[in-house]
Amino acid sequence: MTIDYDAGRFWLGVLNALGTLAVFGYTYFATRDKDNAQHIKAVETALSNRIAEHILKMTELTSRVTTVEQTLKYMPSQDEISELQGDMKAIKANQEATQREWHTIRQSLNRIEDFLLKAK
Repeated sequence: MTIDYDAGRFWLGVLNALGTLAVFGYTYFATRDKDNAQHIKAVETALSNRIAEHILKMTELTSRVTTVEQTLKYMPSQDEISELQGDMKAIKANQEATQREWHTIRQSLNRIEDFLLKAK
């Protein structure tokens, strides 16, 4: 039996190449999984941050809406404003009438004063 060293070296080279290829393939897939995990974690972190920002904005908007609702709750209605406008017109008319009466009284006092001054 003769040993063919060339054939042995050939098959040893093939096994070596297959081993190297297997190590390369394992490293590629293992590293790719790590990269994917890192990317997924980065996306999760970014998404969590954005969600937190939106929750803060929603909380602020909810607070602002509550404030507006409370303010509107105590504002007069259109009917109440119309009633107030009518009351203001009545007060203005009353004030004008009072001014006319005071003007008339002042004129009467001026005449009495003139009479008394001339009567001396």
